[in-house]
Amino acid sequence: METRKLVILIVVALGLAGMLFNYYIPHYQGGEIYEAANDAFHLLTQGFNVTVSVNTTEGKTVTGTLVSVQGSTIKINVKGKLFTVGGPSSTKEDLRARFIGVEYHGKVYVYELPPRQGPFREIINSITVDAYSERFTGMIYIEGNVSPIELGMLKYQADYMAYGSITINQIAPNGAIITANMVPIEYLKRYLGNHIAYVYGILYVNSDNRTLPLKIIEVRSG
Repeated sequence: METRKLVILIVVALGLAGMLFNYYIPHYQGGEIYEAANDAFHLLTQGFNVTVSVNTTEGKTVTGTLVSVQGSTIKINVKGKLFTVGGPSSTKEDLRARFIGVEYHGKVYVYELPPRQGPFREIINSITVDAYSERFTGMIYIEGNVSPIELGMLKYQADYMAYGSITINQIAPNGAIITANMVPIEYLKRYLGNHIAYVYGILYVNSDNRTLPLKIIEVRSG
């Protein structure tokens, strides 16, 4: 099985901004440590599932999924809980990092998802494959009574617990219209799986090989 892996070690010396060594690209020093973190975030925006392992100044190792990079703060999701990561002298972040490892695998296959209508759970099941991650961007028209709480829970997961977003365009007694942007399909299934829906858009599948019989728009290698 073809696997591509990027391991970035961010080593931060006490009193200094830090030094970063990457097994595959030139090393970074000083302020470039955050440039490297932004490079990892760029992979995430391309559709890759990016895993971050943090070795803290206390000697603990915490591993999670990259959610965002904002300035000098890295945000990761660890088993459904968000942690912020900073340098060894940070005071605002949850974790003070001595070094950080970042890795990703495979390629991102960008598929066109033509219109599909029916039980939303069945639609999601039909496009679920063995992959590191699958994300959907597009329109979802939901038939029938969908509660604001269901949509609110979905929006929270997409907007705050992962890299992605949900826009609620319309909600009415007979249904709702929402726009998804890079939303993990497992979230869509969890909160909308019991509804009838009409859906179309783009599917980002991070996997080692082509796994769906859909039209490929692009293949991204990172």
